[in-house]
Amino acid sequence: MLSRSQLYQQAVAKLEASAITNARHETAWILEETIGLTRLMIQTAPEQEVSPEAWRCAWESVERRALGEPLQYVLGSQEFWGLDFFVTHDVLIPRYDTELLVQSVVSRMQEHVSPLLVDVGTGSGCLAVAMGVELPQARIVALDRCPKAIRLAVRNARRHDVHHRIAFCVGDLLAPLLSPRLAGKVTAVVANLPYIGEAEFFTLAPEVRDFEPKLALDGGADGLTLYRRLLREAHHIVSPSGYVMVEVGQGQASRLCEEAVLCGYRIHHVLHDSLDIQRVVCLERTGTTLS
Repeated sequence: MLSRSQLYQQAVAKLEASAITNARHETAWILEETIGLTRLMIQTAPEQEVSPEAWRCAWESVERRALGEPLQYVLGSQEFWGLDFFVTHDVLIPRYDTELLVQSVVSRMQEHVSPLLVDVGTGSGCLAVAMGVELPQARIVALDRCPKAIRLAVRNARRHDVHHRIAFCVGDLLAPLLSPRLAGKVTAVVANLPYIGEAEFFTLAPEVRDFEPKLALDGGADGLTLYRRLLREAHHIVSPSGYVMVEVGQGQASRLCEEAVLCGYRIHHVLHDSLDIQRVVCLERTGTTLS
């Protein structure tokens, strides 16, 4: 049997051979998550033996990472907005930039007594759950066209005890909500939809392109196909002076804003991310009625 120190060193060597940049840190995370072997345990008792079962369990995860699978999928979790979320290959891994979208929603909704928020394309549920945590007065509907994503989002909502205030629904964009009884009742539609254009898709890092679900990345020819549909559908349910708040890709904000004005919205604000990319667009519905 291998010792703790031997397992750690072999795992680091395996990841370094696969050009994993932070091989030592990632090895430590994998060993702690998979078999409960912490850095302190390795340091204080390096020669203690690891059982064959524990070794196989840990090594399976090391090999997955060495093949390029994102660490978040290997560990089954990702932090977002200071909260831990379950993640699987059925959903996009939550990104730090998307926290700007939560920030935008929270800043606009704090003064509302009982806002009705709709999270479109909820995926892991990170947006819906973060909004539920920050806005206890809010009622939230989370939609996704992937049933497996919805099941995972429910798990995450239960994990953070906001499941009783979030209604989950399988459906294509806003289709399940387009009924007369909801017309003009929604305070804000929030979305981080697929926005990767056809040409850009093949330039993505292999970790993203080969392992994350294409359904959650593919935004059509120019990346805005789903957002065009969303603008028109949202106009039927968002209240007058209500909001549509979305995350977009590099170079897409100005084009989306131009099209939004034609769809009966005004530009409320645009937020830049840490690289000064226009990342979050907040639109306010005007009184214009679409035909």
